[in-house]
Amino acid sequence: MNFIKSLSNPSYHQADVWLAEEGGKKFVRKDFRKWGLPGRFLLDREASFYKRLRGIKGIPEFYGSPESGVVDIEYIEGNSIKDHKDLPAEFFDKLTQLVSAIQCCGVLYFDLRHKSNLLVRDGEPVLIDFATCFYAPPLVPFLSWVDSEAVLFLKHSVSPGLLSAAELKHVKKMNRICKLWFFNRIVKGD
Repeated sequence: MNFIKSLSNPSYHQADVWLAEEGGKKFVRKDFRKWGLPGRFLLDREASFYKRLRGIKGIPEFYGSPESGVVDIEYIEGNSIKDHKDLPAEFFDKLTQLVSAIQCCGVLYFDLRHKSNLLVRDGEPVLIDFATCFYAPPLVPFLSWVDSEAVLFLKHSVSPGLLSAAELKHVKKMNRICKLWFFNRIVKGD
């Protein structure tokens, strides 16, 4: 295996993320063994989400875990959503559909932020980094609003001209409310 380049900032509290190649196939390798058992647990948990969401358009393909604490996933060339302005309404419609698809699998994403979304060249949203997800089918009807609000905040941040008057009023109201509670970072993102 050949490691091509690091895709993460060097940090003790984050997994090492590499663009790698083996047999002519590029993929992303996430490695959190440096944290010992907690790191292995976190990445093994994330691997379980990739397996659970396998086959959903907008989720990188899971290639496997060579060992505990290491995950190999599909490499998708693209840019972070924060590098784009004025994305079309279709992008947010597709993102909403993607969030609904993972919620149908009982998964709550809880981390829809600029750094957690990848915008593929053809304008398709791709979700990466499932470290903060929860598998809780009974709670999806009660907590799915958190991800829906996050999509609205992304839309406000990236393409504010797409918001209706009612959506804009709602975002302003949520901005005031979010200052009061811990879901601030989850709902509003970066």
